[in-house]
Amino acid sequence: MIFKSTRLTPWLFSLTATAALLLTLLGAGRLSAQYQLTRQVYETKTNTWVQVTSLFGKLPAYGYVPIRVEINNGTKVDRDLSLEFTSKDLSAFGTETGSRMSSSFECSCEAGKRETFDFLVPVTTVFQTSGYGSGSELRMNISCNGFPTTSGTMSTELSNQWPSVIVSSALYVPNASALTSQLSGGSMSSSNIEFGGSFDPKSMPTDWRAYLGQDVIMLTSDDWSKLDPGARTAILEWNRFGGRLIIYSSSASVNFGSLQIDSDEAADTGSRIIQRSMGTVSILSLPSSGRLDAAKTYSMLGAGVIAPSRRSQPVKPGFASSGYSTTYYSMLYDYAGTWPLENILGQKHFNTAFFVLILLAFGILIGPVNLFVFAKAGKRHKLFITTPIISLGASALLVILILFQDGFGGRGHRVVLMEIQPQENNAYIIQEQAARTGVLLGSSFETSEPALMSPVALAPSRWARVVTDGTAPSSYTANEGDDGLKASGDWFQSRSIHGHLLKTVRPTRGRIELSPRAGAPVLTSTFDYDLGTIYYQAKDGSWWKADALSKGNSVTLSPSSASDFHSWLLAQSQLFSKGNAQHINDLATLPGRFFTLTEDAPAIETYNSVKWLSTKTLMTGRIAR
Repeated sequence: MIFKSTRLTPWLFSLTATAALLLTLLGAGRLSAQYQLTRQVYETKTNTWVQVTSLFGKLPAYGYVPIRVEINNGTKVDRDLSLEFTSKDLSAFGTETGSRMSSSFECSCEAGKRETFDFLVPVTTVFQTSGYGSGSELRMNISCNGFPTTSGTMSTELSNQWPSVIVSSALYVPNASALTSQLSGGSMSSSNIEFGGSFDPKSMPTDWRAYLGQDVIMLTSDDWSKLDPGARTAILEWNRFGGRLIIYSSSASVNFGSLQIDSDEAADTGSRIIQRSMGTVSILSLPSSGRLDAAKTYSMLGAGVIAPSRRSQPVKPGFASSGYSTTYYSMLYDYAGTWPLENILGQKHFNTAFFVLILLAFGILIGPVNLFVFAKAGKRHKLFITTPIISLGASALLVILILFQDGFGGRGHRVVLMEIQPQENNAYIIQEQAARTGVLLGSSFETSEPALMSPVALAPSRWARVVTDGTAPSSYTANEGDDGLKASGDWFQSRSIHGHLLKTVRPTRGRIELSPRAGAPVLTSTFDYDLGTIYYQAKDGSWWKADALSKGNSVTLSPSSASDFHSWLLAQSQLFSKGNAQHINDLATLPGRFFTLTEDAPAIETYNSVKWLSTKTLMTGRIAR
């Protein structure tokens, strides 16, 4: 039976539209543009309040999360705020077998004023995994003089098989529900992993470290124009480390020139993808409806996450240049296999013979000798003297034996990938380091410059303290220091093997310059340290080589070949983990570059008690003309 009513039809239409709007908002709610950790109104009468917000709608699996603190002080007293953060590594079932990272910050607001403060809060690297995913949680306590303490919590479910994605609010509102549903129906069907977090382009951080935990950033060309210039610079710096920047536009006239994004390789005005160092930037078409094809977007971002791709095939717009598109996956598994640096350290053998002899001698002394010689019948009261003396002596011998076998401090090896961008006066540095420690007398240190520092999971052994799904959680502290990251806790533990990954953007005036003359190329170095073997590929594709290039000097190159260069590069890339070795291979496809090896370039310094036996730096970059 069908009823028709001119009065009922508009009402049904209105109800349907309202329901559709609610469903859209509920679906989009799974990806919040910004996550509010707390908003505390201290005094309603004076409108005194504090609000703490995460600028990204999700937590990364490692790195930093940008936090904004806003305070309106309507009182007549200056207010001091203290913020304490604890980042926790949790499994999907909420257990606390993982590690944690602690940090603290302070700020103040004068009476009658409103202030805004931005902080970079370090988060622990998530090493707890399961078939149902893993999670990261951030807890916060904030204290303000004269008012009660308040707290807030934020959590995110993660997967090492899906890249960490953040999406601008203009894209996520119409697409959040469909994208997450597509993800739930694909490889992540056994978990509640969300497609990504969201952000407000007008509130993006201006520090490159804030983005390092992300693999993909998606936004529109209009969003790009709304970004603060400092935020655009920070995103482009993140991009050079291997990030995938995807820009959607509904205008065919938008290109990399109009977006003011430079490329490391020649690209015509119609190009839709460029490579910048280890990352890519893509321009994709945005439908007039603003709705993306969920299946194609899922395929684009999920392709090649585990298996490395072959660069013999051209990279498609939006796709990763390297098969290892998640650094999180690399941290979990690349170093736990055949990591070259750990192999260089070699196996540490525990000499048990001496310990067995000392314990045997202790047993004989504390037992029959003590009972029948030192405190024989009639002198049993001497047991109260001889027993402690024998125990202390045995303990002293064990300590001396441990010190003799392990020593103080530690020894290690480092490899550094340094990518030079002379037009930016920047060096992009990725550093891997492995160290074996003896007895350590302290745990505090400060890095030589602002940097990301993260432990990496090693193969399980009696000496490894960080492993995937380990049962011995670590505790870290990281704060802003005078020069770099001020750290303490379990970054370095006594009698252990440790692996770390570090990244930084270092200002530099050093460069390799090409002299404008006919004949064999002449290269000049402005670096303040000597360089070893150096290769250069000219514009015509020919290869040139020199055995060395000393600081501040020039050298005339000799002809070489592509096979000679690739054999040399293979030997250097084999010093790195799989993911960073793939980055090196990606860089080798870019024209007009130099490649060189040096042992004199400065590394990112960490714990002073570790003696670094070798520091090898593979340098590459664009030639300055």
